Amino acid sequence: MKFNGNRQIGAALLCAALLVGLPFFTACGGAKSANQPQGQTVQVRITDQGIEMPLSLPSGVTTFQVTNSGSGEHSFGVSGPVGDKKLDHALKPGESASLDVILDSGTYRVYSPVDQGQSMQIALNVRPETVARSRKG
Repeated sequence: MKFNGNRQIGAALLCAALLVGLPFFTACGGAKSANQPQGQTVQVRITDQGIEMPLSLPSGVTTFQVTNSGSGEHSFGVSGPVGDKKLDHALKPGESASLDVILDSGTYRVYSPVDQGQSMQIALNVRPETVARSRKG
């Protein structure tokens, strides 16, 4: 019986050690986060008159943080070399949502799928991300 008691204590200590270490590994993101690409966040403001955002961006992982600052429903979409991506639903006045896109270099059309008219679309120029020259071999 003593052997089983030691085994149970050992198992309990192992579980306790794993539970104590879990928050550390979760907070650090583990080894997986080191392999994930770093991205950029772009603020987008949609008004009743148009779309306000940078007209040129570097290529790569991009999160568009979209806010409807207008008085009616608006939405957000990006069409270009990576295909057509848009928000799942229209945003009511004051609402925000985000759209993740991996941008390749090229020209994109940024638009509001629920609005018609020239003011609700703009051209976005995506340039190749520059590589540091100090890394030449």
